[in-house]
Amino acid sequence: MRPSMLRMLLILLSATALPTTVRAEDDAEALARLKAEITQVVGDGRCGNVSFCRILPMGYDACGNPSAWIAYNNAPDIKEILETKASEVTFVEEDRMRGKPKPADCKPVRAPKLACINGRCVLGDLSY
Repeated sequence: MRPSMLRMLLILLSATALPTTVRAEDDAEALARLKAEITQVVGDGRCGNVSFCRILPMGYDACGNPSAWIAYNNAPDIKEILETKASEVTFVEEDRMRGKPKPADCKPVRAPKLACINGRCVLGDLSY
């Protein structure tokens, strides 16, 4: 076999020999890393009242809705960092859903309410 043909054969074999689970593991690792970075940026989310708090959608579920919401303190420069990281999470999750059919019972999701409870920005509905 000629060296050029051998090289071509090796290239073709290496391109087709990669299992598809490698990509899924890479996506899972990327999501875990991004979510850890988001948690670190949000920190303790301190607030004096709810006016200090903001909410950000993140991710992409089977219906095309955000898969999570982030409550954070609107301190300088945090918003831009979180928006970038949330966009990366959304991109990875949307890419993982691409080509899969949407469930028949999809409904739009409403953003949760923000609150400042015990000096921290949190998500949830208050019933009082």
